[in-house]
Amino acid sequence: MAVEAASNCGAGELAISKSLSYGIVERTLNIKDEQLAKRIGRPRGVYVTYDCPQNMADYDRAGRALEGYISHTLSRMLGTLKRSSPLLVVGLGNSSISADALGGAVVEKVQISKQDMRDSYSQCVCAFRPGVLGQTGMQTATVLSALTERIRPCAVILIDSLATGTPSRIGASYQISTAGISPGSGVGQDKERIDKSVLKAPTIAIGVPLMLSLRTAIYSFVKDCFSDDDIDEYRLRSELLEHNLSSLQVTPKDIDYLVKNCTNVISNAINSMIK
Repeated sequence: MAVEAASNCGAGELAISKSLSYGIVERTLNIKDEQLAKRIGRPRGVYVTYDCPQNMADYDRAGRALEGYISHTLSRMLGTLKRSSPLLVVGLGNSSISADALGGAVVEKVQISKQDMRDSYSQCVCAFRPGVLGQTGMQTATVLSALTERIRPCAVILIDSLATGTPSRIGASYQISTAGISPGSGVGQDKERIDKSVLKAPTIAIGVPLMLSLRTAIYSFVKDCFSDDDIDEYRLRSELLEHNLSSLQVTPKDIDYLVKNCTNVISNAINSMIK
């Protein structure tokens, strides 16, 4: 996640925090120039993150408030949508893997409307699940580039699972970004980036961390528990690599429940925005 990357490189103060209702905290990080992007390790763009309490799913009002915040952010980022062109919602990831099934699950709950079956006051919405390279043999960016060239959407919303190094963020943080997304980057499988330059339309990415990067989590835990003088960073990284911990991603045992809750929040926010 962008706010984590900024914090890890000493640029955490650049994220503007705002406390909202029900314990939700909004963090906005605007990466304006290439130098800052290289320092943080994230592309230029605006990143808005909503960090929520772990038990927020138990309260309907809190969930509806979060949906409203996300819907408002989407509307602000996308601006006025052209009614003459469809809004394309894309569910990235592998639906056969619980932690990677968020995108496909959201697509199933988004309200689809054909252009010839809508009234003049509603937004035409179409949705697509491109699958993953291992299933199709094609880069997702290539598939979506061909699709958008054909249907010419007014905007594209990408939904995907993310990885985090902070256990408390699993299933409880929502990142909305204008910078697009690189499918598989959270698990060390960087694919061709998908953004506005590829799709030729305003592109917003929505992600929720549903996997924990064990390497990052261990490294953060050690840094929090010990002073910098007590840490041999080179040895720590070497030990993680030697014990094959650098590439491991873990998920909580209630991952299906978390995916269901996140699916409802994101799909309701999108449906609210297009009404």
